[in-house]
Amino acid sequence: MASIRKRGNLWEYTVKYKDKDGNPKRKIKGGFVLKKEALEASAILEKQIKDGFTVTEDITLIDYYNHWLDTFKMGKHAPVTESRYKTIRKQLQGYFGVNQKLTKLTRSDWQKFINDFGSNHARETVSKLNSYVRDMAKSAIADRIILFDFTDGVILTGNKGKNEKFKYLEASDYKKLKEYVFKNASLDKIFNYIIAAGAMTGARYSEVLALTWKDINFKEKTISINKSWDYSYTNQFKETKTPSSIRIIAIDSELVTLLKQLKKEQSNYFEGIERPVSINEMVFLDKDLKLITDSAINKDLRNIEKKLNIYPVITYHGLRHTHVSYLISKGIDINYISKRLGHSNVAVTMRVYTHLLKEQEIEQEQKTIMAMGQL
Repeated sequence: MASIRKRGNLWEYTVKYKDKDGNPKRKIKGGFVLKKEALEASAILEKQIKDGFTVTEDITLIDYYNHWLDTFKMGKHAPVTESRYKTIRKQLQGYFGVNQKLTKLTRSDWQKFINDFGSNHARETVSKLNSYVRDMAKSAIADRIILFDFTDGVILTGNKGKNEKFKYLEASDYKKLKEYVFKNASLDKIFNYIIAAGAMTGARYSEVLALTWKDINFKEKTISINKSWDYSYTNQFKETKTPSSIRIIAIDSELVTLLKQLKKEQSNYFEGIERPVSINEMVFLDKDLKLITDSAINKDLRNIEKKLNIYPVITYHGLRHTHVSYLISKGIDINYISKRLGHSNVAVTMRVYTHLLKEQEIEQEQKTIMAMGQL
């Protein structure tokens, strides 16, 4: 049991314990404005000691990072996020080593790391890493291990990443791709159906894979996005990326006809074949009752693009950008586009597609000048 006492105007705690070798130790920590704060902090320390982990002033960056992950992060987030935490730990250990004391880490040290990391990573990646470590630093401050946030005021570095122009197709190539996949879609080449669905809806790959026939309303010409497919880890249904991702997308008659064609093909081929209930109604099952992976669909898409002499070559996610680019070029309202994509608000859409909106703004400026000149 910790002892709490007041020294001057502040409170401190003393926690006595034995280390792993049975030697008596004690931890004294002061500077608490309220007695309640000292009690809460000592209770956390006692639990850590009981669990076999003691946070001390000489704890290393990596040890505290591991403690932070185990206590606050692991098992509470999506697998893809948790894998990112592990990748960051690898980067920290590779640069700072295993002996870097957390209390000795300065803002200058952190800026040097960011400079080094940013030399061969995209700025967006650098920003994400910094935000995660900043969260860890705040935890260390709350644990009274460090007094300041060493990530505060850091200047983010990093390259711009892939040029935005190379993330989507021009209208002529978009049309060429659409015509090809519609013409060549079959159960033997189901990737053409999947590419067509992404190109015509702007839906994410995980959302397209998760579609069941119940989600397709042929009469109303709509597709309901209400779940996604975890193709990276569990190969099972999961929630959509955000609550706002749940939406109904209007589709045109051509896509309706194409999906009817796929359903007919599936019905004919699967007739008499017993299928697990869990996958029985999935739209994009191939002949082996499987859903093709993201790497496979990207390979198929690349092959088609090369065959059609389409450049730049984009990924499946680039179909989403292409869909948006085309809608913006046709003057479709950005608020509707935002809802169609499943963004939480229009500000997200505008931030992601700033480059496209800027192009439209320039075009509108030119039209305005021409119009004024006709007065």
